[in-house]
Amino acid sequence: MYDFLQNLSQKVVVKKAIYFMRSMGMAYYEVPNKVDLLKSNGYRDNINPALDEMRQTMHQKGIAREDLMKYLEDIEPYLAYLLQETQIYTELVILSLLNKKLLDLQEIFSIPLESLPDTADPKYGIVLLDDKSSANHQGVFYKDKFYYYNPLYRAARDAKTPPNLIQLLTEQMKLKNSVSLRLDQTISLSKDHYKPFMRDFSEVYQGREINLDDIHFPLHPGKNEYFCVYNPETMKKIQFKISHRRDLEHWIEVEELWNIDEKKVQESYITRYLHSIYNPQTNKFVHVDGSFNFYDYDNYKVRVNQQINAHANLHVKQWLVEGEVDILDWGRMILHFFNDPDLILDAFKGKLIEEVFGDI
Repeated sequence: MYDFLQNLSQKVVVKKAIYFMRSMGMAYYEVPNKVDLLKSNGYRDNINPALDEMRQTMHQKGIAREDLMKYLEDIEPYLAYLLQETQIYTELVILSLLNKKLLDLQEIFSIPLESLPDTADPKYGIVLLDDKSSANHQGVFYKDKFYYYNPLYRAARDAKTPPNLIQLLTEQMKLKNSVSLRLDQTISLSKDHYKPFMRDFSEVYQGREINLDDIHFPLHPGKNEYFCVYNPETMKKIQFKISHRRDLEHWIEVEELWNIDEKKVQESYITRYLHSIYNPQTNKFVHVDGSFNFYDYDNYKVRVNQQINAHANLHVKQWLVEGEVDILDWGRMILHFFNDPDLILDAFKGKLIEEVFGDI
């Protein structure tokens, strides 16, 4: 049974279905909800190819519902219960089981699982939004489709509003700046088929108020500068590089790095990277973009001990703002794009050092 499930998990149609459900924020244990979902146009079209593949493979391998139920009794008793006591499709239970495994986010772009719209920039894969585009807690409306946020955005499953970063970007459109996003047709639906839903959880989270009105960041004329802010307990660090260009523009690059745990070596490492261009004559940023860098173990082992100058195995741009962005909005974009607000706030307060290196 293990080999059967492993084989299914490598099928591209199955990976796409899991990618679609994960982008919706659908957890593996929400099997009954998926039954209603499959009655809806669009959702059914995105998931049915995977269920058909499972049905055919089960028939070819001679695997019955009872076989799967016995296999799951010890490792996933809830899913075994659904097979024994309900009429939920066997294939849907299998899909839910496979959805429990972490999605390899690099496969979205390397297989690829994604399918870019025709309007995407051929080099960067991002789409220029128009004034009719809008966003909600689950994704973005663009032309005649609704696009779910991909899992890299980490939208909260109980969200009622768009992620903070998305809200910042859409506000930039109101300021007449151009905004581009990476949109994926694999995790999209026709606007007419999209059915929004929200989840309510019992936990109450009290967020803190963050004030960025007084950002202090070193911008000195001269040679290229490197700065770093880090957590001495975990050695997690956020690197900054400031390049002074002859045309008086300053390029500011930021990348967030985790220390390597040699006891849990990963096949790939994902970092968040931001590139921005500052014009000191107007005191505005004319360009801010956010990307994800993917490294294999060997390259990351080198990268984590270097300044911002190494190339990732894969660089995927996710969003771009061009126009006139004030320093406060630039700071907010950094704060909400990266994972560690405490380190970012330390950087903005001037608690920077030249660099922290480990042993190569």
